[in-house]
Formats: sequence, structure tokens, C-alpha cells
Amino acid sequence: MVDLSLEEFQRNQSIRISRDIIGQSEEHEQKMQTDAQKLWENAHKQLVVLLRFLDQDYDESCEKANRPLESFSDDDLAYLIHIRLRAMQGDASQKEKPAAMIEVKRSLIELSQKYAELEQKLLTLQETNARLQAEKTALDAHLSALRQVQKGVADPTIQAPKPTDDNPINLLPLKGIPDWMKTWQASKVFEKTSTAILVMGETGMALRPSIIKVMARRLSLSESNKNLDEALNCLMTPEEEADPILIEEVDGIPKEGSSSGGNPPDVLHLTEHGKVAYQALTGQVPKENEYDRMILRHSSPEHTILNIQAAEILVEEGYQLRGLAQEIQLGNGETLIPDIIASDPKNGEVIFIEVERDVHKDQMARKQKWMKQFEASNGNLYVFCDNLKCQRAIQGEINIALSGLVYNSFLTNLHGLRKEKRSKKDGSIWLSQRREK
Repeated sequence: MVDLSLEEFQRNQSIRISRDIIGQSEEHEQKMQTDAQKLWENAHKQLVVLLRFLDQDYDESCEKANRPLESFSDDDLAYLIHIRLRAMQGDASQKEKPAAMIEVKRSLIELSQKYAELEQKLLTLQETNARLQAEKTALDAHLSALRQVQKGVADPTIQAPKPTDDNPINLLPLKGIPDWMKTWQASKVFEKTSTAILVMGETGMALRPSIIKVMARRLSLSESNKNLDEALNCLMTPEEEADPILIEEVDGIPKEGSSSGGNPPDVLHLTEHGKVAYQALTGQVPKENEYDRMILRHSSPEHTILNIQAAEILVEEGYQLRGLAQEIQLGNGETLIPDIIASDPKNGEVIFIEVERDVHKDQMARKQKWMKQFEASNGNLYVFCDNLKCQRAIQGEINIALSGLVYNSFLTNLHGLRKEKRSKKDGSIWLSQRREK
């Protein structure tokens, strides 16, 4: 038997558990409906017996008219019984009640109490049935979203890179290799600069701090070592005019202070010469730059950068990325596009994560957004914000949008995580947690 991968095992487990829950809900719902029908039939029968006892003549006349008491509605039977009881009470006030009448009255009181109890049980069963039906509908919607996520897992670009630290540098003897490559290989900075090219080509990384972090690991240096920054600078502004630029900064990135604290990170990508250099070093085509790929799916450079930063933190915390800006079709025909879809490392549960910045947004559209995420996630909302102010504002939005619904929310912010803050409840990266389910 072929061993299943962890991802396939988790997917199969998720599908099996969802199906079991739905099956149990449907079986319980059917039993509840059957029990409720039996209770109603018994209560209806008791009303017929009571009216027949109170007025046999009326019963016989109804039979002759081919309209038996059993065909009457509960409301009609109750009304007719009420009329006859009032008539009996009037007669009893004019004469002394015999023992038989007292016994009848006692029986009527008992029957009325039993009817009231049955009616209350019926209402309870109806409420439980409605709740189970709502839960089943929510599970069906969540299962549909999970199936769509599984179809999208085949895309190899969604998983954030996990660069290895041991990658030997071998300059391949390609035909027609340019002279500047030979000169570069002989230079003193080749080890550090070639490491930068390898990191960017293998992983598609675009954020300068992230690139330096991996370079430091591979070269066994401190992240604060200035030689790493200098190595990148050498590739961006070579000393000799004849040497080509191998790495360049992406245009259009704001330079002012970031809402998550500090200045926005530099966003870099390989130039055409840089791609040639990577291919000469490895014999492989470099991976697509993550920023160039993701900017097409997001509203602004700032939002794109925050998505990259959020994905990096999730991977560091053990989450497996399952989708980036993947469309999820909902049962009502609407579409949800969560920024990040990931698997929780603790239980393999698939979660939908929204990435939010502290900017003004249309409130009506926001309410619809949280309602759609509620439906797709079965009431488990995850949000990654840029700062604490944004986190609090988003929590308020969710509370208003989902007022009256039962849900769980898990929020965090980049600024707090950079200060090494963690949840006091479970030590996770989700700093604000609200659990109702």
C-alpha cells in the first residue's frame, strides 16, 4: 500500500470528519422529526377523545356529515372543547356537582396539563430541529469551501519558500558565458553576492530583510553583519560601469513610515542579468519573484508587502500555506477571496486568513465580507493586521457584522509580533481570541 502524505492524510481526515458530522446531524434530524410527528399525533388524538367525550351528539353528526373529528385542526378542536367546558361550568354553577362531574373535571385538568406539556415538547423539538438544520447548512458550506481549497493545492506557487542552508555554489561551464561572470567569480565578494543571487532565485524572496536573514543563515553570520547589506548593494550598484546590475529595487514602493512600525522594507527582484547569473550558478531557471506574482492579486503595494510578511510568519510558526488569494465560490453565488489559506499545525484544520491594513474602508462592503468569511469558515474567523489600532477596529467590525451569530475570532498584528508578543491564552501568534463555539 502506498503511504499517504501528511497533507493527504489531513485532507482525508477533514473530509471524513465533516461527512460523519453531517451524517450524524441528518440522522438526528430525521429522528427528531419522527418523534415530533408522533407527539403531535398523540396530542391531536387526545383532543379528539376529549371533544367526543364532551359532546357525543356532535361527534355523531360530524360522522354522518362525512367530516369526522380527526379531520379537524388542533385550533378548531381546542375552540370546541373550550365552548363546551364553559357551558359545563355554567350548568355546574346552578346545581350541585355530583361526584362524576368532579371526576370529569379532574380528568380534564390532567388532559389539559398533558396537552400543554406535549405542546412545549413539540416547540422544543422544532427549535432543536431548526438549530440542527442551520448547523448542517453551515457544515455543507464549509465542506464546499474545503473541497475548493483541495483543488487549488496543486498550484506549486502557493507554498512559501523554505530555503535550505546548505547549497553549494557551482559555476556551470555554460557555453558563451559572459566575461563579467568570470570576473565576478574571481572577486573577493563572490561568496556573499552569489549567496544573495541563490537565495532570491531559489525562493523567489523579494523583501530585503528576509533575503538577508537567509543569507546570514547560509553564511553563518549575524543578521546585523553589515557585509550582507554591502553584498546586496554591490549587486545593485556595481563599482565598475562595465559590470551589469544583477538586483534592482522594485519601483512604486512607498518610502514613508509603515503603519506596522518603522519604514517599509525594500522590495527587490533579479534583473535579466541576475536571472542569467542564477542559471549559470545552478543550471535552473529562477523562481518567480513573490512580489511580482502577488501584486497582481492585491489592491496596493502596501497590502502586498503585508501579505508576504504575514505568510513568512505563518510558515515560521509551522503553518502550511494552502492558497494565496484563491477564489472560493459560496452557496449563494457570491465569491470569497481570502488573502491566505493555511493548515493549522496543531490539528491540520484549514483556516481562511484575511490580511488587513489600517485604512478607511466602506462599511457596507466590510459587513458583507465578514458574513462571507463566516459562511466559508464555519464561523472561525482569522485576521492578520498591521498594527494594534487596526486589530481593534477589525474586531469591532466583526462584532457588529456578526451580531446575533455564534462565531470564533482570532486576530493578530505584525507590530505586536515583532515585539515578540504572544497570546496569553495559548502562547500562539493570535493575540486577540474570542471563542463562542
